[in-house]
Amino acid sequence: MVVTTQYDPHSEQTIVSRIVETVSNLAEQEVEELPPLYDSIDPEAVERLFRQSETQELKLIFQYCGYTIWVNATGTIAVEASHQ
Repeated sequence: MVVTTQYDPHSEQTIVSRIVETVSNLAEQEVEELPPLYDSIDPEAVERLFRQSETQELKLIFQYCGYTIWVNATGTIAVEASHQ
């Protein structure tokens, strides 16, 4: 099952916080119980990449905490349990 959520690159909420919240909900764990996102990807680089992007074609795919995460510049985050 793929769960999607939206982010607004112009809001104060960070993109990475939306990612971690979504994974937290799917994993049925508190955010504090999840491993640090920086173990999988550089959170600051993700923020810079999508907040400064001038193209709607930008996409990023990475693994975090047993999930595959897709982020695109249109404001969509998709999260799916990775196939083991």
